[in-house]
Amino acid sequence: MKKKRVGSGGLYFYAVLITFISVILLIVTLVFALRGKAKEEASAENEEIIEAAPDEGDLFRSKLKEMAQSGYSMLQILKSFFPDDIVLADEDRFYFFEVDESLKKNTLKSEGFIRNEDGTVSYAEDGVSRGLKGIDISKYNGEVDWEKVYASGVRFAYIRAGVRGYASGAIVKDDFFDDNITNAAGAGLKTGTYFFSQAVDEEEARKEADFVLECIKDKEISCPLAYDLEKIENYDSPPRTKDLSKEQMTKNAIAFCERIKEAGYTPIIYGNIKTFMMLTELSELEEYQKWFADYISEDEHLPYFPYEMMIWQYSEKGSVPGVEGDCDLNIGFFEGE
Repeated sequence: MKKKRVGSGGLYFYAVLITFISVILLIVTLVFALRGKAKEEASAENEEIIEAAPDEGDLFRSKLKEMAQSGYSMLQILKSFFPDDIVLADEDRFYFFEVDESLKKNTLKSEGFIRNEDGTVSYAEDGVSRGLKGIDISKYNGEVDWEKVYASGVRFAYIRAGVRGYASGAIVKDDFFDDNITNAAGAGLKTGTYFFSQAVDEEEARKEADFVLECIKDKEISCPLAYDLEKIENYDSPPRTKDLSKEQMTKNAIAFCERIKEAGYTPIIYGNIKTFMMLTELSELEEYQKWFADYISEDEHLPYFPYEMMIWQYSEKGSVPGVEGDCDLNIGFFEGE
């Protein structure tokens, strides 16, 4: 999302070193376990075959070395070696989360995703397109030529309604909201809006929802209304939500969504992997649609999220005719054009 820019927390050398040592210890344990089990179960006549066979630890080390030399980050390596966990990095640590089998899963087929030559991602099932090309916009994108945007194949746009200051707590409307929402709809795009929250309790979250509802009064809205919840990092002064509990952030998200539902609209929660794994209790948000942000590299084309989602934001550095500079790119799994 385009707002006041905040950088992502770096992983310091000691964290990488500790993790690497842990991986080596795992390798050693695995080697001895495999050798011990093999020798116990093997008969005398095939012991020589076992000794001559490629060692599992050697294969593990070889794969680790190959990935490291190819430029993979430690996080990418861990994701590869722990495919049954959700792995993320935050504040110089790695976290592992088991997939909750009780939650609704992402049923999108991996083979349906295609990385196009222009850097965009499309999705199809049985040869039929099932994903709509979308963007999200704020004042930082400047004036947008929405006719060109539509002509380029973009079919939906999320326009930022406003933000709550992470230090001041003041709610501020996006300077370009009215023009963008009106002109995008006029050009034929599906339209929605999002609000960047820094609510500290349910009452503030409801006020944020009321603000959004006031902004869209008499506006053409055809997409769910989004609650944007992200962790503020590399801040100049501590954000007001810095010490907010996971329980409270979850309650805030629910309060916003319920207010939107009461007004007759569909809510959706925007966030990245930290939002859904560390900031909120995902099981408490099951009934609300998800807009998942996961920026991929040039050689990737799949979202790193096992749970159900309605929209995937896969890049913050896209190029779209009609928009100057970088633009957030999304694919939405809506019905119809």
